[in-house]
Amino acid sequence: MTERQAAAIAANYRQDDPDAWDVARAVAGDARAFADLVERLETRVYRFILRQVSMDSAAEDLTQDTFLEAYRNLHRFQGGSKLSTWVMGIALNLSRNYRTRAPERRYQFQSDEVLERQSAAGPSPHTQTHINETLAAVQEGLAALPGDLREALVLVSMEGMSYEQAAEIAGIPVGTAKNRVFRARQMLREFLRESGREDFLAS
Repeated sequence: MTERQAAAIAANYRQDDPDAWDVARAVAGDARAFADLVERLETRVYRFILRQVSMDSAAEDLTQDTFLEAYRNLHRFQGGSKLSTWVMGIALNLSRNYRTRAPERRYQFQSDEVLERQSAAGPSPHTQTHINETLAAVQEGLAALPGDLREALVLVSMEGMSYEQAAEIAGIPVGTAKNRVFRARQMLREFLRESGREDFLAS
């Protein structure tokens, strides 16, 4: 692998992608470059998958599978999107496949916004039980959402992605992503309203 080869490959990728140079080096045969990519993205991918499948062991396995799949297909990466977006799309597909194989598994999610609110408020022990019950209700409500709505809500509201990024990862139009997030929030709000905890749901 030469710097010239890597530079020629990198020229085909998005210039605003911070991973472009390491991708080019990896495609050109530099194994260390791919290891650097994994090191940067692994935590984010694991966290995302864990929110989809709930189980630590399954999330760890799927994270490894994600990077194996990425490595096998790195030569097919065209650079039209950022590498992180492409890798998250692989993670989403593997998570979907896992849920299809194991539909009986319950999914547990935790709202970052609720947790941040809990931390900022500094709840006293007197209110801790109420907060714990609310978190359990949020998790149950998210688990009850249809898979496509849950995916969109996790990508946008929990991963902090734009609608455009979420749409690209999920392989859907931007308008569909917006609609799914809107419907997911409506359904989750209704679930918490029926549970008497609507005030804890982020608007």
